Amino acid sequence: MNRRRETDQLRAMLAGGARISWEIPHARRQAAERDVPIFEAERVIRAGAVTSVETEIGGQDRWRVSGRDADGRPVDVVVKPIEDHTIRVVTVIRTDE
Repeated sequence: MNRRRETDQLRAMLAGGARISWEIPHARRQAAERDVPIFEAERVIRAGAVTSVETEIGGQDRWRVSGRDADGRPVDVVVKPIEDHTIRVVTVIRTDE
């Protein structure tokens, strides 16, 4: 499924100065356990594409952003867009494990 609209929205948020938030401790733990440095996960968010969208109860979306790390291994980062100013990282997934 083409998630072009969400990918464009993510890029617009970043261009508009949205910050990437790591306030959810689970996200940091998962990144560390899966050997994905935070800077790599953020690079995936900035350069990757939204590949799926889930809508939670209450109507908030979660976007799965897919990309590759510097070694070419696939990495997915699940984020929640919070208005236009914050991209909250929910978890980090290595899809080649």
